[in-house]
Parts: sequence; C-alpha cells; structure tokens
Amino acid sequence: MPKIIIANVDSDSMCGCDMTPEIHALSSMCCDRLLVMAQDEDLVVLPHSVSEEFIDYVNHLLGRHLSPHNVVVPAEGDSRQLILNDDSLNDGFVAARIRERAGAPSGALGADWSVLAYFVDRPVMALADELGVRLHGIDEGTARSTRDFLRSGGAESFNSKVLFRQLASTVGAPVPEGRIATSAPELARALRILLPETGRVIIKQDLNSGGAGNTAVTTFEEDRLIGASRVIGVDGDTDLAALADGVWPTLSVQRTTRVVVESYHRAAEVYYSELWVPGPLGSPQILNFGEMRMEPTFIGFEIPGQRMAAAHAADMTAHSMELAREAGRRGFVGYVNIDSIVTEQGELLFNEVNGRMGCCTNIDYLARTLVGEDYLRSRVVLTYNWTSVSSFTAAVKVLDEAGLSFDQAERTGVVIAIEDVARTGTVDYMVVGLDAEHARDLERRALAAFEIA
Repeated sequence: MPKIIIANVDSDSMCGCDMTPEIHALSSMCCDRLLVMAQDEDLVVLPHSVSEEFIDYVNHLLGRHLSPHNVVVPAEGDSRQLILNDDSLNDGFVAARIRERAGAPSGALGADWSVLAYFVDRPVMALADELGVRLHGIDEGTARSTRDFLRSGGAESFNSKVLFRQLASTVGAPVPEGRIATSAPELARALRILLPETGRVIIKQDLNSGGAGNTAVTTFEEDRLIGASRVIGVDGDTDLAALADGVWPTLSVQRTTRVVVESYHRAAEVYYSELWVPGPLGSPQILNFGEMRMEPTFIGFEIPGQRMAAAHAADMTAHSMELAREAGRRGFVGYVNIDSIVTEQGELLFNEVNGRMGCCTNIDYLARTLVGEDYLRSRVVLTYNWTSVSSFTAAVKVLDEAGLSFDQAERTGVVIAIEDVARTGTVDYMVVGLDAEHARDLERRALAAFEIA
C-alpha cells in the first residue's frame, strides 16, 4: 500500500517562534531522516531535494529502488529555506505534484494511499483531506473517531509543555515542582518561589523543540546546564522582577505566549521512550527507549541506555505507558515521545511529552530493518547528530576502507542516517554494536575516519 510521508520537522506547530537561518538549516536537514522509511512506491514530502548520492546509499543499504521521483518538494523549496507548514504544504503545488506522481491528476487518490507524517498537525490534516487519503497505521474505526480531533489541533496540544504538566498530574507521573507564567510578574513570582528548592530554575517556552528556548536561572557559578540553551546567573541581591522584565520579551515571542517554570534538577541520566498510541480504545505499544546524549542539549542516543538501572527503567516505562494511555483516552492517535531524567539524587522525573515522531523514529526503523525486531535485546545502538565532513562520498568511502560500513551478515557497523553536506557540511551517523564496548569502539574508529573525509 503506497503512502505519502510528510517530513514536517520543526513546523510552525512545533516551534513557537521562527528559527535563525543556522538552526533552520539543521532542522531542514532533520526532515531527510524520513527518507529511509520510504518503500519504492511511496512519496516523501521534504522541504528541499536530497542528493542522488544519498538516495543511492539508502537503496544499497536497504535494498530499495528509490529515485528523485519519490521526493516531492514545495515550490521554491530548492531556492530558499522552507519548513513544511500550511503555506508550503497547502498552496496547491504539493497536492498537484503528489497527484501527478501518483497518476491521479485530479480528485482523490486511490483508497490504498495513506499519509504518514512526522507531526500530524492541522496543515497535514488539510493536505490529507485535500487528497482524500487516510492516516497510515490507523484502522478505519479509529480514524473516524480521531480525524476531527486532529483537524482541531489535537496532536499540537500534545506538543505543549503546559498540557504535559496537566497530563502528568492526571496520571501521577513525577515531575519537578513548577508553575505556568503568562507575564513577567508571574515569571518573577515563580522564580521567587522555585529558586530556593534547588538553587536553579529552568524556564521553558510552551512550544519549542530540542531544548531551544530553554533558559536556566542559577545561583551557582556555572554557565552550562543540560537541557538549557542559555544560563543566567543570579545572587541574593538580584532583582528578580527586573530580571523577569528583561527576559520576558525573549520568551513570549510570536506563537509562544506561555512558559513553564520548573525547579531545575541536575541530571545524572536523561531518558526517552517512544510509543505508538492506537487511539482511545487500544493499549499503547512501547517501540524503543534509551538514554539521550546531551552536550548540553540533545545530540544523539544510546539505545538501550546502558546505565539505566532496572528499577528506573521499569518506572520510566510504566509511567510512559500511563501517559500514553491517557493521551489516547483524550483522543490522541500516533507516535508519542516522552522525556525524563534521573537526578543526581536518584529521583526519576518526567520533563515533557511530544505527540509526534522523534529523532529516534528513523533510527528505530533502520535498526528493525537491518538487525531485526529484537534489536533492543541483541544490539547496542549509538547515534550522533551533525558530525562535520567535507564530502558525503568521501565519508562513505573512508568507512568502507576502514571496514566499518554496516555488515549485513554480521548485522553490525556504521550507518550514515542522514547527509546534508552541501547545505550544512554535516552527517548524522548510527553505530550498531554487539554490546556497549563494541559499539563505542566502532564509534571511536568512525570518528577517526571522518576526520579525513
């Protein structure tokens, strides 16, 4: 059954404010991750074209027969930076290209077509309605009951950090002490209340991704904290009202009008879990879980997390199931990604829920395809984003020459999960090892090889 894959990473629905050109380019690169999930008959909507060299690499790796014909790019996608939002998805151009490639020049596509999106937001639903296609992986009965929910921004609600705190309180998932602020005076009050608890507070924009927009306020001598893109130092003489007045214009921007203010707990480990939520009636399924690599914001994964204590893993997965189940009860259907930490004191705390695919979705897909459905039990996967190389072709060559490229027989080795060398000069890699020691050795050797690529 053919599908339309929409790679709307960091769309308007995910991010509360427009991105800088540098971040925009990296976000646009992240969209390319979904190409590996395409079968030969599928179409992938990306904000820009991908290189034929990467398409050939994916074909060789996965035994596919993809070509540029499988990629649909909005008008002007290759001449200026775009994100896949309502403007670029629903101006008629993308729908026309999809109909042309699908052999249905007008009207609805055939009943066998479906849509699979990174984030099933309102623009995606508008395009799906325009094309007359169903949602991928969702049975007809569930689709009827949830389609209006998604048209009404249901998935977007589950990208809200404010809603997350409400959801967590409903199911009893442990979260840091926190407040919601919609003005500078509310922010100042939250800072006064929360700073004494740990000496640190984190301020999160309601809508944003990857730690962007997270501002930490600390009473300690430090300028770097995990999960924060900015750190502000204060002492007993700091006027918190003046501080709140100063930072509020940088927090309440464009589509973001609320912030979450929480006591900041230093993390010993940062976890994630990804689940599939089948809707109001079914039980969620845990797809993958592990540890997030932070420098100080997210940069990759260790799957499964090798430092995860059994008790923490059990609590994390149990609470993740309850959060996902409650999301389903409220009408949500699709992928959900959930972040949590173990503090330096050994306490498990949840940070956010995102009602969409994550940076792990393509990795999980690749691991299942290359290793097998049981890869979480038989392999250790390491990933790292935005590694600098001068040439994609050279990067593939040095991996081959070093004997590091993925070995289909042994089901171990290094995979280049994304490349965007022409635009950003970087690749994302994925290492598959027999165990943690083997995976780390492969990664060390791959990084040495990339230095000459």
